[in-house]
Amino acid sequence: MRRLKLMAVPLAGILCVGGLGGLAYASSQFTQASNVTLTATKSGKPTGFKASLLSSDPGAVQPQGLKTLTITFPANTKFNFKSTAIKQCKASEVEIKATLGKACPAKSRIGTGTAVANGAPVIPVIPENAAAFAGAKRIIFLLTPKGSAGQVLVLYGSVAANKVTTQVPVINAGGLNVVITALDLTVKTIGSGSNAFVTAGKCTKGKFGVTSHFVYQSGAQLTLASSSKCVK
Repeated sequence: MRRLKLMAVPLAGILCVGGLGGLAYASSQFTQASNVTLTATKSGKPTGFKASLLSSDPGAVQPQGLKTLTITFPANTKFNFKSTAIKQCKASEVEIKATLGKACPAKSRIGTGTAVANGAPVIPVIPENAAAFAGAKRIIFLLTPKGSAGQVLVLYGSVAANKVTTQVPVINAGGLNVVITALDLTVKTIGSGSNAFVTAGKCTKGKFGVTSHFVYQSGAQLTLASSSKCVK
């Protein structure tokens, strides 16, 4: 897994909470890791994908929060929301939260995983379950607490061509600033041929290249690359 350090502001090592909606700036020890890989090994074949994201900042109370994440899959990657192998979840955010995802059809559930939130200094580690559902030209991400701490969160990843862009709001629970620091999600291979939900795109020099572009609530930005082996 590739790890890069990011200097978000000149005042390294200072955490700024309040004044900017409870946003945290990164210290010089902030790191962000991203590894997104396709499960297929050949262009034009049905595929799933695995995403592993992790941020940490030992020099601050908590890592800076994410505002937008754009994952760009290999050129010509196709998402088919009209595939009969899936159903679209048309439930509202309120319904999804209230039912912990049961308001979405079983065939709309495309992935599962885990997540971790940081509510430091009160609760630095909040483990959560993660699930992904197919919506209308978007992927719906649902995070639910594994224990008594945490809150139910619904995020939407808009899909356009080979890009998935997810907006992450500022999360505040009872005056406590909460940051999502880790996500491990597996989206399974669904359907076959032209009916596949996701079809792998271009294989370049033996690799499926994926980029993850992070925009943080602090205003800092970072782009990381990951890849998996493939053949044309």
